[in-house]
Amino acid sequence: MSPRTRVTLTDISRQSGYSPATVSMILSGRTDVSFSADTVRKVRETAEALGYAPTAKKRPSLFDRKTVLIVCPNVLNPYYSTIVQAIQQAAADKDCDTLVYTTYRDAENEIRILNAVAGSDLAGVVFTMMPQSTELVERVNRLVPVVVIGDRNTSLNVDTVEMNNYSAGAIIAHYMIGLGHKHIAYISTTLNEANSARVRRLEGVRDTYRDECPEGSVIVRSREVTPKEERDNISIEHAVGFELTRKCLGERRITAFVAVNDMVAYGVLDAIRAEGRRVPEDYSVCGFDNIFPSQFLPVGLTTVEHYIADKGRNAFEILHSKMSGESSDRNITRVEFKHHLIVRDSTAAPRGEEKTG
Repeated sequence: MSPRTRVTLTDISRQSGYSPATVSMILSGRTDVSFSADTVRKVRETAEALGYAPTAKKRPSLFDRKTVLIVCPNVLNPYYSTIVQAIQQAAADKDCDTLVYTTYRDAENEIRILNAVAGSDLAGVVFTMMPQSTELVERVNRLVPVVVIGDRNTSLNVDTVEMNNYSAGAIIAHYMIGLGHKHIAYISTTLNEANSARVRRLEGVRDTYRDECPEGSVIVRSREVTPKEERDNISIEHAVGFELTRKCLGERRITAFVAVNDMVAYGVLDAIRAEGRRVPEDYSVCGFDNIFPSQFLPVGLTTVEHYIADKGRNAFEILHSKMSGESSDRNITRVEFKHHLIVRDSTAAPRGEEKTG
């Protein structure tokens, strides 16, 4: 089969109705010129629809050693900073350097850095979260090896280090039901398919309650967090946990809270204490991720361990094997890490009830 004809800037210009110069400046990320948001959106959507992949330009190397780009939504949450440092440790062992780019979950930021990668001399890319621009990631992967750390996703055609977040949610739900908690609240930042891990965790919790505790309920409280909020408010996850929990404390039937991650769980804990309530005597609280501060809280947090640092190191090992030619770029590697519940002092049976499981 003959190779597919490469999409050119002229093709995009003809389809979008904008001049080749405009198309070129937008797709190259020029910062010395500006266009309306509608123009930028239409050009990029047209490029993606046509399957455009930027040509990697030969240029003098910016780096003395092989350099890997690490893309993450933020570095404040210890989940991401732990992954970043684990990747950097593994890279140092192979005499590679790293750069870190934060997107704050802004799709435009993600597209911008991916377009830059395609024309760079970077040796590889690690995404510490599921990318939003999956088709563009797959196209860039044809030029520069990419590994993604995130939720299980068999439709993404790049190397992945995965976690079954649905199963993680089910583990917590089963444990809470066993303690006797019939009515719980699930507290989360933005819930949508761009944040699939959060949704899968919720689905695992809900389905387990439906099957094992049909008389119970899972009350979902979430708040959308914009990219600007994530960038500008360094305590946004804690703030969301605090705000949403205070709104739930008036609902008498709720006896426990499941937070979408440990950082949100810290906000849940503080909201309960601010109302003069106690953990776990009045409410139980669970999180996800087992970030390192969770064991040092005044009340140790029950949470799901899924080996954050190991995932970071493994992602780099997979990437390095592609960078060095040890593994074929025709193969896709998928590694799924196991997880388990770590029970600490933030959970107990509801007052007046005994554990049932």
